[in-house]
Amino acid sequence: NIASSKDSFNNKIKKLIGDNSLILPIAITIIAAIIFSITVPNFSDIRNLLNIFEQLGILGFLAIGMTFVMIAGGIDLSSYTVVSASAVVGATIMVATGNVFFGCGLMIIVSIFFGTLNGFAIAYLRMIPFIVTLSTMVLAQGFAIWFTKAQSIYGLPDIFIEIFSGRLFNFIPVPAILILIVAIICAFVLAKTLYGRWLYLTGENEKTAEVSNINTQFAKFTTYIISGLMAGITAIVLSAVVETSTTSLVRDERLMDVIAATVIGGASLKGGSGSVIGTMFGLLFITMLGNVFNLLGVSPFLAMIIKGFVLVIVIGLDVLRTR
Repeated sequence: NIASSKDSFNNKIKKLIGDNSLILPIAITIIAAIIFSITVPNFSDIRNLLNIFEQLGILGFLAIGMTFVMIAGGIDLSSYTVVSASAVVGATIMVATGNVFFGCGLMIIVSIFFGTLNGFAIAYLRMIPFIVTLSTMVLAQGFAIWFTKAQSIYGLPDIFIEIFSGRLFNFIPVPAILILIVAIICAFVLAKTLYGRWLYLTGENEKTAEVSNINTQFAKFTTYIISGLMAGITAIVLSAVVETSTTSLVRDERLMDVIAATVIGGASLKGGSGSVIGTMFGLLFITMLGNVFNLLGVSPFLAMIIKGFVLVIVIGLDVLRTR
């Protein structure tokens, strides 16, 4: 009976992870890349491709954090404003003291604080994720504006900019290298660890997971801490790339890109499915789409409309897939 129960448990895990087929996001991305290479001038230029991967490296951390949250059945609307809030604090200290390590540490601490706030309210107070993270989104944005008096922060240390926005061998963008390392680690955690199994089962059916002696509160709580951590890393990388920190470091439409990429990659808005690899391919597709709009000179407002339609289609496909 014990062996049978263990086999049933493993089969359940394989089913949950197996549902996150990578065929769709990989196929969409490859087909789009081929079409864009043929039809869009300069798309396949090496400098343009490197820019795409640099953008992937910047938004990829937020997308990974969103993947963890959505697998466990939640959603985080606050991550992009948490980036701004943590960035302005760390950048201010960095400019004042010249201490890069202390400044980066503060960015991580502030972002984890907001993630902890989200996680505690949702996991232990049983509050609705949408409402909690929406409130935190406003809170973080208001804090950033109050802290800086709506002023941008310039004069970041040169070594900070060189480390996090440079190019390895004067060719490969550092953000792309960092996101590759983080993605590999997070993919391993989700696919090969007991904690990863907890997240899938919690998102699939929280009541059943609790009966199976899984600490679902802890599982959900930690996903928001991970999301906060990823926002902090984004704050570090993005501040170095743009060489400044502002109260609107990440535009609000980027949240739509992150959610769309995560769902395209196989995550469900109802929880229980998703993968880091799928999310990365989904984000690559969204990033290429935005890059093509820029190359073709498409109005930013029209680009937002098109991306909005893409998000609606993606959510509709998610509903059909869930059924």
